[in-house]
Amino acid sequence: MLQCVLPQVINDGVGFAGFVALGIVGTNLWLRRQHSFFGKPYFHASLTAMALWLAACLMEISQTTLDCKVFWASAAWPMIVFVPTAWSFFIMDYCFPGAAARFTRLRRLLLWLPPVVALLIAATNGQHQLFYGPGTRLVVADGLIAGSFDHGPLFYLLAAYLYLFLGYAVVQTLLGAIWAAPRFRLFFAALFVITAFPAVANLSYILFDFTLYGFDPTPFAFSAVLSILAWLIVENRMMDTDAMARDVLFYSVPDPVIVIGPAGNLLTANPEARRLLGIGKSAGGPVPDALWPLVQAVTSGGLDDGGQPLRIAAREFTVTAAPLPRPLGTRGAEIGWVLRLHDMTQRLQLQRALEEEREFQAALAETSLSGIIALDEDGAFVFANAEAERILGIRFDGSEVLRLDDPAWAIRDPDGNPIEELAASLAEFVRGTPVLRDQRFSCLRRSDGERRILSLNASPLTTGTGGKSRSVLSLADVTDQYRHESRLKEAVIRAEAANQAKSRFLANMSHEIRTPLNGVLGMAELLADSVTDPEQLMMVTTIRDSGGLLLSILNDVLDMAKIEAGKLALEAVPFDVFRVAEKVDTFYSPLAEAKGLSFDVMVATGARAQRLGDPHRVQQILQNLVSNAIKFTQSGDVRLAVSADAQGALVIEVSDTGIGMTEEQVTRIFNEFEQADGSTTRRFGGTGLGMSIVRRLIDMMKGEIAVTSAPGQGTKVRLRLPLPLAPAAA
Repeated sequence: MLQCVLPQVINDGVGFAGFVALGIVGTNLWLRRQHSFFGKPYFHASLTAMALWLAACLMEISQTTLDCKVFWASAAWPMIVFVPTAWSFFIMDYCFPGAAARFTRLRRLLLWLPPVVALLIAATNGQHQLFYGPGTRLVVADGLIAGSFDHGPLFYLLAAYLYLFLGYAVVQTLLGAIWAAPRFRLFFAALFVITAFPAVANLSYILFDFTLYGFDPTPFAFSAVLSILAWLIVENRMMDTDAMARDVLFYSVPDPVIVIGPAGNLLTANPEARRLLGIGKSAGGPVPDALWPLVQAVTSGGLDDGGQPLRIAAREFTVTAAPLPRPLGTRGAEIGWVLRLHDMTQRLQLQRALEEEREFQAALAETSLSGIIALDEDGAFVFANAEAERILGIRFDGSEVLRLDDPAWAIRDPDGNPIEELAASLAEFVRGTPVLRDQRFSCLRRSDGERRILSLNASPLTTGTGGKSRSVLSLADVTDQYRHESRLKEAVIRAEAANQAKSRFLANMSHEIRTPLNGVLGMAELLADSVTDPEQLMMVTTIRDSGGLLLSILNDVLDMAKIEAGKLALEAVPFDVFRVAEKVDTFYSPLAEAKGLSFDVMVATGARAQRLGDPHRVQQILQNLVSNAIKFTQSGDVRLAVSADAQGALVIEVSDTGIGMTEEQVTRIFNEFEQADGSTTRRFGGTGLGMSIVRRLIDMMKGEIAVTSAPGQGTKVRLRLPLPLAPAAA
């Protein structure tokens, strides 16, 4: 068979086959440099096998002997089997990439094993004559020597096998033409025609002996199919991944995209643009009125990218216009423009809201009655509102550097004294001081040099992650307030000193008066025992009663002086509440009887346990309350009731049917040296210290007192003393 390796004749058929083979090789090399697409490896394999098939066809056409023609026809069969198989797998990868991935091993087996089987069958045809039968012969057609093959059963078996793959590819492309998205159906229809074309050529050869240059037209039909499809892959958006991505971007981008022609007419629009403008799906037509000013600006070259947003249906858009250049000849007008409308409605609304908020906050800062200052990390002013400028006597516009540690401020304490370690304190403050509240200092006002006293509130401020540290200061001019407070403090000090002097004077005077008074009372007591004359006895009794009243007044004054001086101490000893009440009953029953009053003292069983406290002061409280009740009651009764509440505290109630008081009088009965009104003093006497002493003693015992009264209806005084039970009673 060595004589079959070289061409024996060169004719038009050889040239045509060679030209087609070189075209397939060039197409294969060119396609490798293009973008990736589904099934690309199988498509390259189809092109490579097709080139080898055409090479075998070229050699078969160039032979003049029957043996050489049969040799090259048999050598072409592995490629004849390989091309339809790889082609069908390419269609499978594109239509069902997920399913194709599950059959990777099976497809590899089907891709390589059948060509090997076909090669064995064709190579052993001489022994079995089942592939090409004995009727195979040379014929002359159109002046060309061609082979007329007697196809045996194995030939038809292999052909049927190949038609399975070719039929699968035809069915898949037909289904694609039916099921694909409307904009892709035309491509699949074309792909269906292209895929069916080799099958039609092969059937024409088998059934009607149709030849091309006396040769089977099937390889040339396949070559045409592969070349056309290669062009479609690059040029058509359906198969080119890059074009598919651009197509998906155009149809799925959330922004409206519009394509206009050179005359300003509408060429096409994506779904979002059609929805926004209310236009149909059909391409072309006049531009909607809402877009006409924009289209005029674009076509005239007057579009300003930084201009006002485009308003459509209460939405605002920024417009980007990209010209479509001419494919041939770059000079002259564009063939159209692509307009992208970017929806800025929400962003612009947020931006306006932010600007309004900033303006509002700036207005707040400027109109604030507090001076607001911001310092940078070095202690320099970066902001000062109008009130801060007024307080400090400055005009801050950023042109002059003002610093907190400037000696010109002459910072002192409020009284004008130097502040120790001022520089270190200011440096620590600038570095990020903790929050300061009402820190007072004085400084010179720049405008007139007057020393003003300021109240400072400050806190550190860090803007963002890793931002620079800053401090925000709030200032208030408290000069007048500080001076007023100083005067008040001085007045309080003077008043306290005068009160202490008064207390000391009253204490001394009470002591000095009580000593001779006790002598007078003692002598009156002795004189009463020795006087028998009734008239003289009455005068002695008057002296004794007046002295006793005076002594009681002196005791009240002395107690008040001790309380105000903080020198009155309460005892904490066990005492019998019943005994204290009994003493009060014994002392005041004759006085009540003398006025014709009913006087009752009741001590509940629960209140008879011993308590810890000062029995003398408790008795003093009871005597003051009972004494007032008897004094201000002309008829009726006076009652003293002692009980214990749920918490164990003593509850004492003193009620009478006396003259009573108004609400305004009730509020004044606890004031020192004051009674309900002036007429009360003139009518009933007294110093007005009794109830004040009662209130002070109750406060010292951590108790409570309440007065209920009405004019002409009597008075009820209720007090609660939380005196604990004595250990033995507890």
